[in-house]
Amino acid sequence: MKRTTIFAVALLLSVTSFATGTLKKNDEPRTLAIANNSENQFKLVYLEKSSGTVNIYLKNESGQVLHRANVQNKEGFAQNFDLSSLPAGDYTFAVKSASGTSLQEKVEVTHAEKQANFNADVLNVNDAKKFRLAVLNKDDQALNTTISIFDKNGNQIHTETVDKLIGFRKMYDMASVTDDSFTFEIKNSSGTKYITAE
Repeated sequence: MKRTTIFAVALLLSVTSFATGTLKKNDEPRTLAIANNSENQFKLVYLEKSSGTVNIYLKNESGQVLHRANVQNKEGFAQNFDLSSLPAGDYTFAVKSASGTSLQEKVEVTHAEKQANFNADVLNVNDAKKFRLAVLNKDDQALNTTISIFDKNGNQIHTETVDKLIGFRKMYDMASVTDDSFTFEIKNSSGTKYITAE
């Protein structure tokens, strides 16, 4: 019994020392952090105490440098970055210290899908490939609206712009086009809708 107890205590001590070693390794102080306080607004926090010029690079998924800045570090700094104008995707902040140490943190830019301010519908009038498009605004904004029609291979076969659209109805005759499936794209600054017609 005494031998079993000694073995159990030795096993417990070795597990504790292994866990303690792991905790110390993971608890090393971080010198770079990125805070995301609101959509696509990031704060880069650098906590290195040594003085000198720090290079900051913002890179896209391909590694292309989109922005670079040099900051004189004096016991750390924080800088705000507005990435709302960038396309949705993953980006990397790369920071190089005066001593040559490099750190990286990834961030994700997202965009909430805009809701178009209009309703749209396409009606197949008859078998002769005639389609009626109807567009009606949901609010009082009269926006310039582009209407494009694509064949089933994605080739644009028609486009037009309706100035200050509030309500719109038009017939499109596709008898001269060999395809039997079409996509209508209705687009203005409030959003885009796609409708497939056959």
